[in-house]
Amino acid sequence: MPALGKLLFTVALGAAGGGVLAWFGAPAAWLSGAMITVAAGAASGLPVGIPDGVRTLVFILLGTSIGSAVTPETIAQVRAWPGSLVMLGLAVAAMTASSTIHLTRVRAWESTTARFSSVPGALSQVLVMALRTKADISRIAFAQSLRLFVLVAAMPWLLAGGGFSTTGEIAAELSLADSLLVLAAGGVTGLILERLGVPGGALLGGMLASAVLHAAGIVEGRLPTLLLIIGFVVTGCVIGTRFRIVSLAMLRDALRGALESVGLALAVSALFAFLAGRWLGLPFGQLWLAYAPGGVEAMTIMAFALGLDPAFVGAHHVVRLICLSIFVPLWVRNLR
Repeated sequence: MPALGKLLFTVALGAAGGGVLAWFGAPAAWLSGAMITVAAGAASGLPVGIPDGVRTLVFILLGTSIGSAVTPETIAQVRAWPGSLVMLGLAVAAMTASSTIHLTRVRAWESTTARFSSVPGALSQVLVMALRTKADISRIAFAQSLRLFVLVAAMPWLLAGGGFSTTGEIAAELSLADSLLVLAAGGVTGLILERLGVPGGALLGGMLASAVLHAAGIVEGRLPTLLLIIGFVVTGCVIGTRFRIVSLAMLRDALRGALESVGLALAVSALFAFLAGRWLGLPFGQLWLAYAPGGVEAMTIMAFALGLDPAFVGAHHVVRLICLSIFVPLWVRNLR
């Protein structure tokens, strides 16, 4: 299928899934619904795919929207970030260790494959590093992709059902001129951060530029709702297309262990979020999403969709990925 046709088909498939969940009033419906339908299509062999350029543009768009949600309360919480980042480091170590032990001792996975499958939320870096070892690359990719799928599908329900998310006040929409200004500033900043190799650079650049423009009083409001829905749908499609790698043999051999690993990571991250909340006085839902073993873009966008603090969540995931990029190569050298 030509690239444009594949893109339109994928987005239409994702929009159908998101529309169904939105009709039922599900939390983060457009994001999770698009992911579920596109993942099902990808696993069934349908021609789905989102070009890298489209993905980058959508992340910039969502980043500019998220930046408008940065509030004075966000800035006031910065003093609690060092303590929260310490707890994040402990949570990452505990998630990786507990998942590795479970996969090797309970499910009898090969140790190197289990260790790479247990690293939380760093698919690209993990796969590149795993290529230098004897690890099973397809099983690692499946376990990492399944973790993100479960997080995006389950966490909106867990947070909303537990009363840990909010709808937030809906701001007025930006004018056309202000929308173009915010998107242009976010685009330039996002592309610069992408070139510098910052994790989630397109999303974070858009968020940073928009937050500065809003804080300075240059613009006030949010992007049109239709653009946000398109952004959520395309992001869900990006996650769903990861399941092109899935085969029936892989599902049979790895599904149970991978699901148990995800559940264990969710439980461990929830425990550390609870402890950090008691220590720092921060909301449990915000901390749980910040400690959850997902990607920068998906978790930050979910925080925005659920009315949680996206700047806090995004910053924690960026720090986690930077630390993993530093320490995992040392670990790989030991494995070799």
